[in-house]
Amino acid sequence: MNRTLLAVVATLVALVVIGAVAVGSGLYNVAADVPHWSFVHGILDVTRERSIAVHASDIQVPALEGVAMARRGAGNYDAMCADCHLAPGMGESELSVALYPAPPNLTKHAHADSSEAFWIVKHGIKATGMPAWGKRMEDKYIWDLVAFLRKLPSLSAEQYKAEVAASGGHSHGGGESAEHSHEEGEEHEEDQHSHGPDEGDEQREHSDSETATHTHADGMQHTHEAPAGSPVRAVQALHEAMSAGDAKRVQAALDPKVLIMEGGNVERSRAEYAGHHLPADLKFMQAINYKLERQTGDTVGDLAWVASEARLNGTREGKPVDLVSTETLVLKKAAAGWKVVHIHWSSRAAKK
Repeated sequence: MNRTLLAVVATLVALVVIGAVAVGSGLYNVAADVPHWSFVHGILDVTRERSIAVHASDIQVPALEGVAMARRGAGNYDAMCADCHLAPGMGESELSVALYPAPPNLTKHAHADSSEAFWIVKHGIKATGMPAWGKRMEDKYIWDLVAFLRKLPSLSAEQYKAEVAASGGHSHGGGESAEHSHEEGEEHEEDQHSHGPDEGDEQREHSDSETATHTHADGMQHTHEAPAGSPVRAVQALHEAMSAGDAKRVQAALDPKVLIMEGGNVERSRAEYAGHHLPADLKFMQAINYKLERQTGDTVGDLAWVASEARLNGTREGKPVDLVSTETLVLKKAAAGWKVVHIHWSSRAAKK
């Protein structure tokens, strides 16, 4: 017995010494393109599985069979999860190949335990690349996502696209940041967006742009009718279509290869925007009042830019909205008129 105990103790001491040497010497390779040593991988696997099981054991799973519930989750999955966990008909992505451990392909199988799936989405997993979405996402939206995950393996590529298109886009109760639904979220430094009139603004806005609305130094607004066929008129038409909830008119105003950037998020085509965040943007713009405060721009050959500052206020899903919004659009002249080829949107909470 004593010899056995001594052997166990000696083995443990040896493992500790080897571990200390590996850590202290830098011998252990932490590169993501080199797998863990097999015994390290085994320890981490068991630790992860047991931790998730224990921490998720008290979570009460609601009914997840509703069609609407899973459909709402589709838009968030497409925006937040598909790059790593893939989508039906989608090949390997840069992230799915580059991350270690590799993210599971959720189009092949869903997590068997819904309470565990909820816990993983909400809290994330250390050192795996899996974020803790619960820091910015309400529980009810996480359950929508879990409901969709249960359905995902049974969807074809066409069915997946239809679910995403019908989902309302990337929207989860204020955690998705201001950029994709133009709602209150990211705070910007005050000096990034100056909304007070500078000396000479009136002269500059009349001379080098086709400005529809600008603000004089005394705070009074002056509106000009934008000429038909002008870049500013094309921008006005885009805003009118969004406020009317007219997806076809919005898409008609955009170039097929339009690049839309919102706070670090990017959509690289008209089709991508239509299938992702356009429905949520239309819903938001229909619910609020859009008041243009300043606008300027210029035209150089077949290219033009229009920059706008506006106030957005109203009520969305029972929550008050009061934002200062800035927007820059780049347009290109085509046979059918001016088309938007680039959009940059941002917003911040209005000062009380």
